[in-house]
Amino acid sequence: MSAWELMYLGPEGTHSHEAADRIASALLAGEPVKQVAMQSFDEIFEAPKSAQRLACVPIENSIQGSVWQVWDALTREHREEGARQILAAVTLPIHQYAIYREGLDLAQVDEVVSHPQALAQCKEHIRLRFPGAREVAVSSTAEAVRQIAMGERARAVAIGSRRAAALYGLSVWPEPFEDRPGNVTRFALVGSPEVAFAKRSWSLTDWTASLCLRGVPHRPGGLALALHTFAAANLNLTRLESRPVGDTIGNYVYYLDASVRPYADRGERVLSVVRELLTLQGVEILALGVYPVYSPAG
Repeated sequence: MSAWELMYLGPEGTHSHEAADRIASALLAGEPVKQVAMQSFDEIFEAPKSAQRLACVPIENSIQGSVWQVWDALTREHREEGARQILAAVTLPIHQYAIYREGLDLAQVDEVVSHPQALAQCKEHIRLRFPGAREVAVSSTAEAVRQIAMGERARAVAIGSRRAAALYGLSVWPEPFEDRPGNVTRFALVGSPEVAFAKRSWSLTDWTASLCLRGVPHRPGGLALALHTFAAANLNLTRLESRPVGDTIGNYVYYLDASVRPYADRGERVLSVVRELLTLQGVEILALGVYPVYSPAG
């Protein structure tokens, strides 16, 4: 049996690494898996496509919202041959911790280093615990921890995971550092649409169709009419966000999620009808994945 290659946003010790571990044990249980740390979302989506190559990527955080790099990459890739889609998703609790070298005088901290999302999730705690410290954004939480461990920043604290702290033998603030309790991130497993998973140990919470609308008419009621199409089809929209196309101000695409769990065919028929009706309105609908959403058993 050929091994699965499971890419994640690295280096080792990121929350994506933890999510990749859990996805491998639940959805790829009993099969050989080689995990590969990638340094950026661009590197993940520029990797050659293969039926055996998967990616574990964050797509939404309960505090900071959608991870645009992933949604934009899936949309750009949609027209390419063998375009990847979201195959499954899992919502996992995320805790951020303040991490530092043993012996550091925390009253003298002048830098707090982490990924921009982690810094944003801990903004109020940073202001209260380390007043005056400069926030420094780096490529990942694990990279921030590595810089602290290597002594590259003398009076700095990293924001990251306990796993990363243990990996480098660093001290950890005893309590989670994020501003809001209940911080969760939804991670997606991205790969070739023909991939199927025979085993799972997680609880199914929904079946979701993640879609992108392009060409919504820029006129009064244009978006409302497009959305009414979903309401008329009795599809429950669970997410709706706009995103600039990148050419001119006021030109947007719309990302939305629709729950298709009530349908035995996972919404295939009703989405086909929606697609036909939107086409009549001049709106293009791109399917970025129709997939199960899980909650871990423990």
